[in-house]
Amino acid sequence: MKDSLSDLHPSLKDWSHRKVFLTGATGLIGGQVLYELLRLPQVAEVVCLARPANGHTGEDRLARRLKKAGLNGEALTQAMKRVRCAVGSLTIPMWGLDKNNLDWVRREADLFVHCAASTSFVDTQGCEAINIDGTRHMLDVVEGAKSLRRLVHFSTATVCGCLPNRLISEDESLPLSTNHVFAYTRTKAESERILWAVADRLPILVVRPSITMAWPGRDPKQAKLFLWGMIAMARLPYVPLRRESYMDIVTLDYVVQTTMRLIAKGDRLSHNCYHQTAGRRFANNCGEIQDTAFTHTRLTKLPQIVRPEDWDESHEQAIEEAGLSTLYEALQVLLPYVNLNLLYDNTRLMKELGDDFPQLPKFCDYFNEMIATIDPSLVSSVTEEG
Repeated sequence: MKDSLSDLHPSLKDWSHRKVFLTGATGLIGGQVLYELLRLPQVAEVVCLARPANGHTGEDRLARRLKKAGLNGEALTQAMKRVRCAVGSLTIPMWGLDKNNLDWVRREADLFVHCAASTSFVDTQGCEAINIDGTRHMLDVVEGAKSLRRLVHFSTATVCGCLPNRLISEDESLPLSTNHVFAYTRTKAESERILWAVADRLPILVVRPSITMAWPGRDPKQAKLFLWGMIAMARLPYVPLRRESYMDIVTLDYVVQTTMRLIAKGDRLSHNCYHQTAGRRFANNCGEIQDTAFTHTRLTKLPQIVRPEDWDESHEQAIEEAGLSTLYEALQVLLPYVNLNLLYDNTRLMKELGDDFPQLPKFCDYFNEMIATIDPSLVSSVTEEG
């Protein structure tokens, strides 16, 4: 699947990395990064940390993820010739890599991309083991790596924690990171601190996506997974929301393309940390999302929006009488963040990439298409809309 240089984005034609070690390649972002790496004729080999799961070998899981990205048949066969599985786990010392793979990292790898993480809001133990301990183990893995020219660490824009009504820049995220409701954001902030403590001896690049939608795509399961909160809210009679609160949502394509273009710049990068976010220019607020749902879907009844300060026992009683208390409790994972009205500044990324800044649609621009992926009957046709 080696694309010719003429088929690549101009910013990638001078790509200089040939041997890549990648974690998280069976996941959403990591799998797409693997796909994009294999499009580059300059890349000779990608070694992926992966383990057997659910009766599938690591190699099987990598191939299945590439199929989801659009590779099939001979193209998939050819792509897998440049992919090798290194069995291991983030939670154990040296990630459990055998001597051959550990030696390969330290002798051969010139690019190391760490996408794997626990994104759970409820599994505190898993977040500690994967996000914090896993980062410490990574530093042991790359200790003394002779060919390494870039270590890319996927963090999250939410490392700043709970800071209402703010536009957060890269430089103030960690200093202000004191109030964390969930283990996920706290442990990702801690993993960054571990990295920055050794930044003087490693070529670190930290990228921080905000909420990342699996889009473009036509997978109903993925669409349900990423829209579960909105689907759940639509079933309630009342929802405590502020219409003016912004949601910083970006697409998978945007996150991966910006990452690839940053890596391609090599030593010409102005910074070593970038927000991959919507910022003020590309974010939608809750009111705009609600209006889009009202205007363009066949939903006969959407919940009444109640400002959090006006929320009282009568609203919770109505939810209980509708038999939806469990659903409402599940939404408590999401609602505190939605109501923060928190945006993450992306001007540093826009300035760095300039004309190479990729297309970034607003969430409302493709919201209906994601709903249609789940159930086409829920979306009104253009003709019916008039």
